[in-house]
Order: sequence, then structure tokens, then C-alpha cells
Amino acid sequence: MATNDGRPADTEAAEHERQFCEILEYSPAALLVVDEEGLLLFHNARLRDLLGYEKDELDRIHTSEFWYDLDQRSQIIASLRDRGGRLLNEKVVWRTKSGQLLHLLLTYAQVAYRGGHISFVGGKRVLWVYDVTALTQHEFQVVEQERQLREILDYCPAAVCVVDEEGRILFHNWRMRDLLGYEKYELELFDTKLFWHDLGHRERIIELLRARGGQLLNEEVVWKTRRGELLTLLISYVQVAYAGGHVAVSGGKRLFWLYDITPLRRAEQARLRSERRLGEAIESISEGFVCYDGEDRLVICNSCYRNLLYPGMEIELSAGKTFESIIRNAAERGYVPDATGRVEEWVAERLRQHRNPGEPQVQRRNNGRWVMVSERRTEDGGTVAVYSDITELKQREQDLTEKSNALTALSSKLAKYLAPQVYDSIFTGRQDVKIVSTRKKLTVCFSDLVGFTEITDKMESEDLTHLLNHYLTEMSKIALQYGATIDKYVGDAIVMFFGDPATLGVKEDALACVQMAIAMQKRIGELAEDWRNTGIETPLRCRIGIHTGYCTVGNFGSDDRMDYTMVGGTVNLASRLEHEAPPGGVLISFETYALVKDETRCEERGHVQVKGIAQPVATYAVMGAKDAEQASTALLRLELDADRMSGDERKAAADTLRRALETLEKGV
Repeated sequence: MATNDGRPADTEAAEHERQFCEILEYSPAALLVVDEEGLLLFHNARLRDLLGYEKDELDRIHTSEFWYDLDQRSQIIASLRDRGGRLLNEKVVWRTKSGQLLHLLLTYAQVAYRGGHISFVGGKRVLWVYDVTALTQHEFQVVEQERQLREILDYCPAAVCVVDEEGRILFHNWRMRDLLGYEKYELELFDTKLFWHDLGHRERIIELLRARGGQLLNEEVVWKTRRGELLTLLISYVQVAYAGGHVAVSGGKRLFWLYDITPLRRAEQARLRSERRLGEAIESISEGFVCYDGEDRLVICNSCYRNLLYPGMEIELSAGKTFESIIRNAAERGYVPDATGRVEEWVAERLRQHRNPGEPQVQRRNNGRWVMVSERRTEDGGTVAVYSDITELKQREQDLTEKSNALTALSSKLAKYLAPQVYDSIFTGRQDVKIVSTRKKLTVCFSDLVGFTEITDKMESEDLTHLLNHYLTEMSKIALQYGATIDKYVGDAIVMFFGDPATLGVKEDALACVQMAIAMQKRIGELAEDWRNTGIETPLRCRIGIHTGYCTVGNFGSDDRMDYTMVGGTVNLASRLEHEAPPGGVLISFETYALVKDETRCEERGHVQVKGIAQPVATYAVMGAKDAEQASTALLRLELDADRMSGDERKAAADTLRRALETLEKGV
């Protein structure tokens, strides 16, 4: 039989078969034909390339050698029988020649069941093999990545939740369960409405999602745990779309994240409570308080600060105002008198004080108030300050100053009525002002002017007063120079003593008293010329009596009026010796002489009988200090007016001249 082109029919069939075999040989899918025993009857290049065999190696090879899992092969054969010999896209694992595993997709495309055996036409079995190793590995990777992602989400520190359109939970992580206190199975398809403390808030959030296109980040909500505890959460809907009147994402789901900010809010509330309590505490302070930060901006102040510095005045003291602007505003408005006419200079001074605080400063305000400012730097470079109203203290200080000045003036006046030693002992607290006395050994000195009564008859009272005051002033200077306690002035007489309230010792006190008397007589001689020039014709001469002995000394008088003085026989004897002393002379007792004889030249004057003393008293005339006799040059000055001298004075002058003559003769 021939074809239309004249070629034999078998030749054409052979050509078709060759072409068909060539197509199968280079098919991208591996093709196998096996017999009923599973021996390989036909295979193409793709199979050899896939399994790594040569063509002759695969001729009639038993396909069971390819299988990694023979049990699966048996199951597939059973399935082929059950399904009439047709089985599509079964995943299997085969081994290559080198032992590598391949994931393959098998398809038995033409199978028939005959005589209890799997067979094809001619008793053959045809299957296609597709290499899905890469795809399978990718699926494994996707599965692993999904597992890892789920694990990451499950242990994420933020709660993750996926809900359906009705708000039922489709997915949640471990943090969600831990946060709300549920078991895993309890949250499957759980209605999230049960979490909300405020369902109205939930509805408002849904409206916001719709209005904003499904995106809502960091919205604070309050949810309830399983035990009913309230949690403050931050909820974020990160992928939301509005569709069909429902809030939804792809597949009708909704995804959101939850962050527990309950501790943060509690801390914030605690901070607010602390700030409120701090503000209340600062406000309750009775003094002005203010705090500035490191940039010198106002942080906080109390109302006392405002009322103290700016009572009834409009000054902006809001937080954030700089210290410089506040004080400059006050200075420019005249609230600070010290800044008047020198605002810039005052502001610069105040800034230096503020930035380098030291001792508290005092400010005078325009309303008559005085404010003490105590500033201190803080660790962060800021400044805290306390403003204290010291107006009352300043007024007391001023009153005290005035009273102190008055007291000082009064004490200065009173000092003139007391001996300096007595005055000092009273005002320093060493001696109390009360009637008390002690017995001490004193050296007592009496002095007066000879013939003062006669002079008073010849002088006007004003001149007499001036003369007497001049005399007493000069004598008092000398007395104080030698440490005498001036007891009193009696007319022209002066009563003094040594040994109380301070003493150098009995002997030293006696010597100081005698030296004082010598100095007084010398000063009287110097003043005589001055008095003569003022019209006093008769020279003034002084007589002095000194005695050492025990006296009772202290405060005498009443509670209302007392005098610091001395009493006793020693005082009386000193007074009598003063009356017995010659004009211009110093007469001392033996008790005094015994103490001063080593430093003072004295002459015995015999015993005298004085009123009030039973026994005669030994007396000595003080001639001067022994140092005077040792001088290399002697000076003699003689003034004599015999007509004006009394008998006693002439006698005393004669005695003096005789002693002077004896001294001169000894030196010839």
C-alpha cells in the first residue's frame, strides 16, 4: 500500500514514529515506559539528565532502584489499581545515581486494569516525571519562614491579634494571652468586644478607621483582663481597609498591635501626683520660693514669691521666663529703689550675684519692705532661691540701733559719774549692781587745794567753776594714768583709792598711788603760771594724804540709790593725813612708807595725833622718786612770796630750804 506521495505506508509510519520518539526524547519532562515488572523499557534524555545515568545504564533497569521510599511506591501501585490505572501529580522522592534526593511529581497518564494486573497497551506502563525539587525546597523555606514568623510573633513583646469582620480572634500571640490572662484555647474565635472597658470608645475608633482609610496608630485604650483588672494599652491598626460597610483587611481580616503602657501611665500619674504634692508643698511655704533651670528660665514659684516681690502689680511670672527679663522688668518699673537711675548697672550686679550665689543678700523694695534672698545652685546647673520678708526684723534692727545709740550715749554720760574701773566692771558683767561689799587692803589717797575758800570769795562763780573744773580734769587724768579708782569729788577735794576693783598687788598699788601724788604736785606747779595769767594772784597749792590699810569696799546705799565707795578707819586716817600735809606736800603713813621706801625718797615727820585715832601716827613726807637723786644734773627753781604765806606755810618752806641746803652741801 502506498501513500498519496507514492511512498510505502510502512515507511511513512516509521518516519512518524521516529519523529514522535525524537519529540519524546527532548521533552522537558522525563518520560518512562516500564513493563509489568517495573523494568524500564523506554526513557528520554530528560530522565537520564535528571538521574545522572547513561543511556545503556538505564536499559531494562528496575525502577525500584530510583525510589527513596519503597512503601510509598507500593501505596502508589495500590492507588493505581483502585483508580483504574490513572494517577496525576503524586509527589515522590527519588535518588540519583550519586545518591542525591530529588523531589518529583509523577503522573500515570494511561493506565488500564486487566486480568488483575496494572497494564497498558502491550502490557506497558507510561509515566511522566517532573522535577519539583527547587519548588519543594522553596515551599519548605516558606513553611519554615512562616513557622519562624509565627514564633517571632508569638513571643513578640507586643501583643498581636488578627480578627475577622465580626471582631472574633483568628490569631493571637503569647503576649496577648499573658497580657490578658487567658489560655490559648480560650481565645480561639473570642469576641474582642469583651476586652473593651468603654465600648463607646471602640465605636469611635472604628469611625476613625473608616475616616482615615483604615490606618490608626498609637491610640490609647482601656481593656479588661480576665480577672477584671484594667490595663492602659496603646493600639495600632497597621493595615486596614474599608470595604462593604465593614472594617476589613484582605480576606476580611483585621490586624492590630497592642502595647502595654499601664506601668508608664501609672508612673506618669505618680509623677503628676508628686508634682502636685510638690507644688502644694511649695505653695504652703510661708516664704517666697522660686526655681530656675540651667538656662536661667523659670520652672516654678509660689504665690508668696509673687506677693512678696510684686504685691498688687502686673508682672509676668510664667514658666519659661528668663531670670534676666524678670528682674529687668521689675527694675524698669521702679519696684527696686536701688535700681533707680542705674537699671543696667543694677541688673548686671544682680546677675553676678544670682549666677555665683554666696551669702544671703538683702533687697529694699519700693513698698517699704525688706527682702532677704538666699540662693543656691543645683546639681543640674539651676538655681533655687528663698525670699524671706525681713521688714519686721529690719524695723527691729533699726529700733535696736537707735536704742543702742541712745544707750551708748547714756552710758557715756553715766561713765562720767563713775570711776572707769567701776564702770567697766559693771558694763562687762564682772560686777553686779546690788548692795554688796568685800574687805580688801587698799591704798587710800585724799587731796585738796589749800586756801581754796579764800579764793572763792575773790572770784566770780563762772571763773571759779572754770578753775575748779580745770583743776579736777588735770588731776583726774593723772589719777587714771596711774590706775586710781576715783571715789568722789568733794568740792576741791578728790578721794581716790588703789586695789579695787582691779589690783596689781598691795605693794604695787601703794607705789602707784605715791607716784601719782608726786605727778599731781608736779602738774600743780606747771599750772600755777597758767592760773596766774588768768588773774589768780595767790598760787594754788595742793596737799595730799595717803594711807594703806584694810577697808570695806563695794556698793553702799539703798535699792534705789547706791554708791560704790569704801568705809573704815583707813579712810578716816588718810583724810586726817591730808589735813596734816603741808601745802604742796605729800604726807604718808608708816604702812604706806614700808611699801614704797625702796623706790621713793621719804623723810620722817614724826608722830602726829589725829582726831579719831587713839595712838599717834608715824608720818613721812614724800620728797620724790629715788631716781631723781641719781640724776647727773639738778635743777633748782625757787619762788617765794613770804607776805602771802601763813605761819605753817613759812615753817614748811623753811624746812624745805634746809633740806635743799643739806643736799647741796653734801655734793660740794
